Amino acid sequence: MVKNETITVKRHSFLYRMLHWLIVAEVLLLLLSGLGVSDYLPFGVMSRGAGRSLHIVLGLGWMGTITFFVYNFVMSGEYNWFGVSKIGNAFDFFVHEIRCLVGGKKIENPVGYEVDEKRYVEKIMATEVLAWWGWLALWIAMAVTGLALLFPESFSITNRLCHWLLPAFKHATAATRVIHMVLSMVIVVYIMIHAYASWAFGMVGSMISGNKDERIIASKK
Repeated sequence: MVKNETITVKRHSFLYRMLHWLIVAEVLLLLLSGLGVSDYLPFGVMSRGAGRSLHIVLGLGWMGTITFFVYNFVMSGEYNWFGVSKIGNAFDFFVHEIRCLVGGKKIENPVGYEVDEKRYVEKIMATEVLAWWGWLALWIAMAVTGLALLFPESFSITNRLCHWLLPAFKHATAATRVIHMVLSMVIVVYIMIHAYASWAFGMVGSMISGNKDERIIASKK
């Protein structure tokens, strides 16, 4: 259906959306259960023992979901829009966005769909590349520090690194626990920014239905 130079297209597959919302649910539950076992931000919604057990089960499940999400992300071709080669251009576009924001100029949305070829010419804002790699770095850091707390002997190198970063703590695992907590707070901020950006650019609906009205790009033929 074409109207006002836009067309409704399938932006996200069902599997992609399901994994996205499963990760959202797991992260929220991890945050709640994590607060229940925290030495620094106690939140007594459940006993410490139950909270720890739930946090461990959720954490391992979350790592499995993330692993499959990344696998599907690569195999489905979605990764091609976010590849390492695009990071440089993403930084340039980020600087451009800041200049437009400071100068009060409107940022042109590059996303567009070519009807004749039935394909996206551009599917994302360039800064989404930075967001994706930021998410991946946070996921890896959270997973590694979490595993280091669960299996301190097997992940002793992680605990030693955290202790090197925070030498004021007597025990290495205490330093790891603090870094794990700080990373979780960074994720909360990241989620808030992600949620706002998704709402501002009208992406929430597409993550529910899978469809989005995209700007039509004329064929170059």
